[in-house]
Amino acid sequence: MRKLVFGVTLAGLLALGGFGQVLGARVGGYIGRENLVLLWLNALELSPAQIKALLSLVDELMPLREEIVTMPEKLHEDLLAFTGTQKELRELLASYQKELREKLQTLEDEFISGLKKILTVAQWERLRAGVVGERKPQVLERLRFRAFPQDQRAFPQVPALRIDLLRGMTLVRFLPDLKEALTAKLAAIGN
Repeated sequence: MRKLVFGVTLAGLLALGGFGQVLGARVGGYIGRENLVLLWLNALELSPAQIKALLSLVDELMPLREEIVTMPEKLHEDLLAFTGTQKELRELLASYQKELREKLQTLEDEFISGLKKILTVAQWERLRAGVVGERKPQVLERLRFRAFPQDQRAFPQVPALRIDLLRGMTLVRFLPDLKEALTAKLAAIGN
């Protein structure tokens, strides 16, 4: 029965075009991240050439991703060897945080600029609307009323719930799944 309900729900979401926010938040845990990535790739209707270009972009970004992933180990080693004052410790942590922010920003910028070169304008808009989950004001009003019906003025700004695959550590975790999905997609279509 559970599988039937899941299948009907998934079919309904896909039929209504809700492949982004709701699918990622509700269904993503059931079907796996690689399948979720494949759903998004299929919803974007990428050509084989676009898939190859996207795979090339991901391959170019993997070394930077690996640097980011190994940064906590580097910090751990630096903290083990540290024998300085509290001020020096604050400086060490500040430089670590600055380096991490810079590398994450570089990863984001390179990924987004590469995507914009690969995707058409319509595909980019579909990606932003589906994955990033930008919501229309009417949807926010309904969410605000449902979440806080007793006093809407107490919470004037309700942020949109977002799955931001194009940002920060989420992008770092997302890239290997994207690479696997792109490779599998190319193998499936015979290119």
